[in-house]
Amino acid sequence: MKEGFLMKKAGRINFVFNFTKKIFFTVALAVLLLIINSSYAHDQSDNLECKKGENLYFQAKELFVEVAPKFSEALKMLEESIPLFTGVKDKQLRYYWLAKVAYLKGVVEKDRNHHEKAEENFSFSKKLIIKSLEIGDFSDGYRLRADVEGQLIFYRNLFYKTKFGPRIKNFIIKAIELDSGNKKAYISLAMYYRDAPLIAGGNPRKSESILKKMIDITNSDQIDLFSLYLWIDTAWINSNNKRKEVSDCISILNLFSNKPDILLMAERIEKKYQGYAINQIINSKI
Repeated sequence: MKEGFLMKKAGRINFVFNFTKKIFFTVALAVLLLIINSSYAHDQSDNLECKKGENLYFQAKELFVEVAPKFSEALKMLEESIPLFTGVKDKQLRYYWLAKVAYLKGVVEKDRNHHEKAEENFSFSKKLIIKSLEIGDFSDGYRLRADVEGQLIFYRNLFYKTKFGPRIKNFIIKAIELDSGNKKAYISLAMYYRDAPLIAGGNPRKSESILKKMIDITNSDQIDLFSLYLWIDTAWINSNNKRKEVSDCISILNLFSNKPDILLMAERIEKKYQGYAINQIINSKI
């Protein structure tokens, strides 16, 4: 009887142990699923917020590149995108998009002749994209770094130009090495060869050959409106408003098939600089 009692007792103990083990594993599994679902929901929310920010950014870009740009509306949308990007969990992605927003804000402010605000935004963009690249290399990060430096050189002294000017080419080449299909990086490199002094490798023919290479590699013979704006606007700046030099720079764009876009952007930017010239003449007479 004693043995039977012991067997029953052992059976009850095993039953309790197995039952407790099942409960433990069930609870542990439930907690794990809860954590996974919570993480997934957070990631989904993170992606949704980032997507909303991207949509606002691209809408602002479209408003800016219109023939009659809507500066205030574009800036408002960019401001609205900042909190959405600030909440992104991925630090590298967060810094990258905030850098893009600051860069575009700088371009908008520069276009409406608010140069102090423009420089402030370009400087902030540089800090952010450096932070993003410190986390890891990626093609568009280096391309944006190059574009930001290209804008800052416009505002800085000779020492800054000498120090950072040559680095622009290195950043762009790094971007292309990381992604040979990065279309905007090729356009940035073509602009570098177009505008750089001869001693730094400047060569209009090299600029044109880079664009031809881009068309061959990407199988696309069109240039986007924002890149068009940058190409033509910097041509006016770097030529000191000499129409002949600007025309020579624009003629390189004959490689592209969307000529109506090129003409519209050329007219828009020419009107802007003609307006500046008229204002300068008026101010000089006052």
